[in-house]
Amino acid sequence: MPHSTDLYSEFGYYVHQVVALVDKRGDAMFRRELGISLRQFTLLRLFDVGPAVPSQQLIAERLGIAKSAVSRQIDIARQRGWIHVEVSAQSRRQHTLTLTQAGKQLLAEAKALIEQSDLQGFGDLPQADVEATIRTLKALHGKLIDPSGSSDSSAGSD
Repeated sequence: MPHSTDLYSEFGYYVHQVVALVDKRGDAMFRRELGISLRQFTLLRLFDVGPAVPSQQLIAERLGIAKSAVSRQIDIARQRGWIHVEVSAQSRRQHTLTLTQAGKQLLAEAKALIEQSDLQGFGDLPQADVEATIRTLKALHGKLIDPSGSSDSSAGSD
C-alpha cells in the first residue's frame, strides 16, 4: 500500500488533470456549439444561485479569477445582450447584474448541452463511484474553503 503522502499526491495529481481535461473539452464544446467560452458559461451559471449577482468581487471569488478579468467578461456579456448592468441602489460604486431574456435562453441551452455531454462522457461509470467521488470532492471543498470547520455563509456552493 502506498505511503499516505504518495496517496494524497496521486489524488491531487488526478484531480488537477481531470479538471484541466474537463475545462479544455468543455471550452471546445461551448465554442463549437454555442459560440461562447467556458468562462462565459461559468459567469452566466452564477445567475442560477439568485436573481442578481451583487458584486464583481463575489464573481471573481466564485470563478477564481482576477477582478479585471471579471470586468472583461461582464463587458462581453453586456455587449452581447446576456446581462443587464445597473448602478446598485445601495452604492453608486457597485453594479447590480441581472440576466436578460437572451441570457436566460443561452444559459438554458448551455445547461442542456452540458447535461447531454455529461451523460455521454460519464454514463459508463458506476453511479456509486460517481456518488462517492462527489462526496469526497464536496468534503475536500469544504475543508479548503474553511479549514477550521466553522460555517461561512459567504462561501456558498455553486
